[in-house]
Amino acid sequence: MDIILVLGVVLASAFFAGKLADRVRLPVVTGYVLMGVVLGPSAAGIVGSEEMLALEPINAFALGLIGLSIGSELRWRSLLAKWENFGLLFAGQSMMTLLLVFLSIYLFSGDIPMAIMLGVLALAPAPATILGVIREYRTRGPFPREIMSMVVLDSLWCITAFTIVSTVLNFYYFGNGTGLGALGNVFGQIAPAIGLGIILGACGILVIDRISIAPQRQVMITAILLLSVGIPRHLGISYLLVTLITGVMVVNLSPNFERFVGSLRTIDTPILVVFLTLAGTRLQLDVLPMVGRLGVVYVLARFAGKMAGARIADLGCRLLPDRCGLINPKHRRLMGMALTPQAGVAVGLSILAEQQLPVQEGLLVSLVLGSVIISQLIAPTLIVRALRMAGAIVTDG
Repeated sequence: MDIILVLGVVLASAFFAGKLADRVRLPVVTGYVLMGVVLGPSAAGIVGSEEMLALEPINAFALGLIGLSIGSELRWRSLLAKWENFGLLFAGQSMMTLLLVFLSIYLFSGDIPMAIMLGVLALAPAPATILGVIREYRTRGPFPREIMSMVVLDSLWCITAFTIVSTVLNFYYFGNGTGLGALGNVFGQIAPAIGLGIILGACGILVIDRISIAPQRQVMITAILLLSVGIPRHLGISYLLVTLITGVMVVNLSPNFERFVGSLRTIDTPILVVFLTLAGTRLQLDVLPMVGRLGVVYVLARFAGKMAGARIADLGCRLLPDRCGLINPKHRRLMGMALTPQAGVAVGLSILAEQQLPVQEGLLVSLVLGSVIISQLIAPTLIVRALRMAGAIVTDG
């Protein structure tokens, strides 16, 4: 089938699936993913393996957009002002999540590489889902801002850890090189990505500061996004890290960063809808019996890691009160509950993992997609509960 026709079918079908999901009070993200399953090889076959290969640049573009959006949320000044207060909380919930997921998957499957990779993927939150709930419920006070700061930190840590772990596993565990070669390759991945991100970020700053006409600015920002994905893909380095650094540069060094954020928002919706729907096409129904119990273990371990980690961090804050004085104790305990959703970042990284590592095709993606569907059904309610318990939701009357 013509690839343009496939894109049209995907986008139109996703739109109606999202409307139907919303009508039955399910997250629209769940509707997109489930429609992808219907369109994919496991069901209707409208999007087959050839179409998925042809549409791979769309996935890369969408992931780059996600990286740029995450980077544009990381404001160093506000973060550094509270870092001593965020440090324990960030370390507690992230490290406990990684540890619990790794141990649970390893004890259940005995597969060390998969356990390590799923532990890293479990770190990723769902920025769009969390931000959507925060906006929908007209929240107030510091807790929503603290949640978003933690979302950005988790995303940054997840993307960086994924780059390191996938490279080390490929070279060291799967025998594609030596340990020294793996370390050299990690440095060869991260250093150029940071350098390229800084250069493209500087270009982005020039664009939004010097170009006053909005349509022209939109064209150039889109070009920078394409370059921040295309150049790393050509060089074989992490484009997610490049786009993240680019976003961080722009939002922290330009007084006009809102122009940048606004331009991204004008193009992100259809791209992300296509991305999530195409992700659903990768869910292979024939491997579900294999991943069923493993998926349950992953979801439970991840939820437990987020919530238990926040509680442990709160205990650490009580022992070191000078390190956490700017964050309300109730907020610390509720933070794990608010960080439970998973969506685009984890899905994208699972796709990259299957492309970069010699693992069974469809296994990681199916596990993560199953987690996304479950978390999108449960986690928004948990976010609302955390916000309400923190007194951050404005009630009528």
